[in-house]
Amino acid sequence: MSGKQVVAAVLAGLALAGAGLSPAVAQTALRPAISAELSPEEAARVFETAVVDVCIPAVSRGVRVAQLSASARGNLVVVRDAAARRDVGALPEETVWAPGAARGAVAVRETFGRCVVFTYGPPAAVTLRSLADRLAGREGFERMMTTAGKLGLSQSLFKMAGRRRVQVLIEGSEPGMPGHRSRFSVVTATVMGTPAG
Repeated sequence: MSGKQVVAAVLAGLALAGAGLSPAVAQTALRPAISAELSPEEAARVFETAVVDVCIPAVSRGVRVAQLSASARGNLVVVRDAAARRDVGALPEETVWAPGAARGAVAVRETFGRCVVFTYGPPAAVTLRSLADRLAGREGFERMMTTAGKLGLSQSLFKMAGRRRVQVLIEGSEPGMPGHRSRFSVVTATVMGTPAG
């Protein structure tokens, strides 16, 4: 399998995880290992940064990621390749972003009012808990619901940002969970915004 095919396979799996499918269902595709150049800890860090520094500000302000400053977007680049967009399940109105060195292990798919970040490889429980703790701590989110079932882990948080209600749903699945066929974990954070009122 070529490097491009590896990236496409990983991004396709991440897209399934963030497309409203359970992490267990998203794990039905055969997956290669994550990049040897990128540790699971680094992928988790890039994932958290994309959620906190990119998706939450865009959704909170009611703008698209492209409307954020270049410094806020960091090293995210737009993925324009039709095959790569198709591999992540992007709709025509959605933009797919890839973060530099974590490309293939982290991806962002967004449209107005919704921004989804996927990561593949970091331990799901630790990654989910770290992001949820940060959101509930210094980011000012309130925890709504936490679940830990056979098919995965889930944490829902929200906060008011001006006149918008911002919700973050974090879902993850570990290797060994029923229906999870990969040796690696998947974590997805979906940031959604709706007008308050």
